[in-house]
Amino acid sequence: MSSFGERFFHYLQVTDPRTLLTPNSKIMECQKILSNCKANALQCGTPQDMAAFTRIVDACVHPATGEIIPAPFRVSAIAPVNIPIVFLMLTTPSSNIAGTLFLHWVNQSYNTACNYFNRSGNSQPLEDIAKAYCLATASACSLAFGLGKAVERAPPSIKRFGMIIPCLATAAANCSNLVLTRMGELTEGTAVRDEDGAAVGSSKKAGLVCVAQTASTRCVLVPAACLLLPGALMGALKAARLSPSSPRLLLAVELAVIFASLQAALPAALAVFPQSAQFSPSELEPEFRGLKRKDGSPVLVLTANKGL
Repeated sequence: MSSFGERFFHYLQVTDPRTLLTPNSKIMECQKILSNCKANALQCGTPQDMAAFTRIVDACVHPATGEIIPAPFRVSAIAPVNIPIVFLMLTTPSSNIAGTLFLHWVNQSYNTACNYFNRSGNSQPLEDIAKAYCLATASACSLAFGLGKAVERAPPSIKRFGMIIPCLATAAANCSNLVLTRMGELTEGTAVRDEDGAAVGSSKKAGLVCVAQTASTRCVLVPAACLLLPGALMGALKAARLSPSSPRLLLAVELAVIFASLQAALPAALAVFPQSAQFSPSELEPEFRGLKRKDGSPVLVLTANKGL
């Protein structure tokens, strides 16, 4: 997947909500078949069968740990799960402080779970997970709610920027959540492998790049698209006099537009960077220089799973 187009097509399949209906028994069967094929350098079934097995595994299994990701926290579930949350946010009055805070907590709790299950692959002690969850949700909710209130009270000269301010507030909250949830990759490093796939250690520098790439795409580009695109599309419908007059139907159309925007923005954002971040040994810590492959040749490229 060397080009954006190839990665975009790949992530269209990974984010396909229909894969959520695949039972765990089928996922494990596909894993076993692909593992046997790789070990014996054989093709099991037709090319169409192999493509179907690969699509299921890519969508449901963590690429580094080999564990099945719980269905609600796969990237293919992000759009369907977010729609009920968005619906409640759209229908909850801003005067309902308790309800608004509760919805921010639900949203950021879900984001934390997605960030954890789609991390680069490093395991974390339960105590660290709980600590990261508390810090991530508290900081993200404070940012999202506080910046939202600041925008409401901002002078007209600030409000004229429209959805740009909410985009910045959402991106700041999401980035805070991601960084705190995956803090272990920054403090302990992320697993690095050579060209043969052999683990050669953990790198903090690689962890920083992986977290930064994820933050700039899933935490910035995706919410920006989901905040800007629906507004533009709904405005176009209104200008063309195709906007429904019924408030309920209008809300349904708006939710459908948000779902479509999220479902399209997610694979596009994930495709910006390759799943495996590549580094030359000189870009990482000194201990990664001078490494040798199994055949005795020098290691020229090191890779790390970026996470999603």
